[in-house]
Amino acid sequence: MRLSLFYLSSLALFGLFTLNACNDTPSLNAGNDPNQRNEPLRDAIDSLNQVIVQRPNDAQPFLERARVHFLSGNNEDALDDVNRALRLDSANAKIVFERGELHFSMMKFDLAKADYERCLTLDPQSIDCMLKLGEMDIHLRNYSSAIERINTALRIDDQLAFAYYMKGRIYKETGDTVLAASSYQTAIEVSPDYYDAYIEAGLLYVAAKNDLAIDYFNTALELRPNSVEALYNLAYYYTVTGTRDPSRFAKAFSLYDRISEEDPNNATAPYNKGYIHLEYLQNYDSAALYFSQATELHPGYFQAYYNRGLALESMNRDEEALADYNRALALKPNFTEAAIAKGRVLGE
Repeated sequence: MRLSLFYLSSLALFGLFTLNACNDTPSLNAGNDPNQRNEPLRDAIDSLNQVIVQRPNDAQPFLERARVHFLSGNNEDALDDVNRALRLDSANAKIVFERGELHFSMMKFDLAKADYERCLTLDPQSIDCMLKLGEMDIHLRNYSSAIERINTALRIDDQLAFAYYMKGRIYKETGDTVLAASSYQTAIEVSPDYYDAYIEAGLLYVAAKNDLAIDYFNTALELRPNSVEALYNLAYYYTVTGTRDPSRFAKAFSLYDRISEEDPNNATAPYNKGYIHLEYLQNYDSAALYFSQATELHPGYFQAYYNRGLALESMNRDEEALADYNRALALKPNFTEAAIAKGRVLGE
């Protein structure tokens, strides 16, 4: 039997949002790269220890050692060294900014905000501090304050790609998709290799089902060929526009296969392949197979159990479908769709 779309658990939305774009300015926060932390940093610390013995009144070696501690994951030692640097050079706005970045990475947001504000007091032209405060304003949804800070920074330097990117985020969050797209495009014009701007612009066109999304995601993939995020977003777009051109389902399958190659533990790739077979192609055997793969990779994937149940029910395998609905409900007791499906199979 053919089931209504109302009962389907939708495509997984993993990867459709980027969390943060990095400012171009190197800092303690921007340098927190797990690959870098794996490098042998002990020698660097030993060398800096010797420099500090020779130059105990120089703030810079303490700041450099703080950065190495941070890369090593030793946040408290990093903070201790930044504070030592500030005791030696208390009016240095850049060091205050570095401490703000460290506090931010440690999720001490009130202390970070105080540091960024002090940084601006010491250096009213500090673009780094303006944009960081603007970023915090965005998180707090203080959009008017964020726009004011961003525009102030742009009056100092109109080639700040991150500033335009932030404006794009604000316009997107406030529902002005036209200005959001324009801002992301400006960020790209200023910095043609701005991966995050391509992703965000692409997502705007996904929502509009506009094929410009394909161009943006393909450019993102040129910049990062192994990006699961970009692969997923492009596959998702091909999926949701597949009824317009059925050949797009094949393109989506190919991209989901690439995701599985890049990330063998990614359960959303087989899940979405199952969804295409279930909802669009009505290949219920294949749908059940892919949902099974998703549950093997992620045993708590209640949506996959539910949708496998739909595929089984569509093949009149009601007992197996009921077992899957029960599994979905065991994992998520308030899963309304699964409860409705269970009642339907039981004839209630």
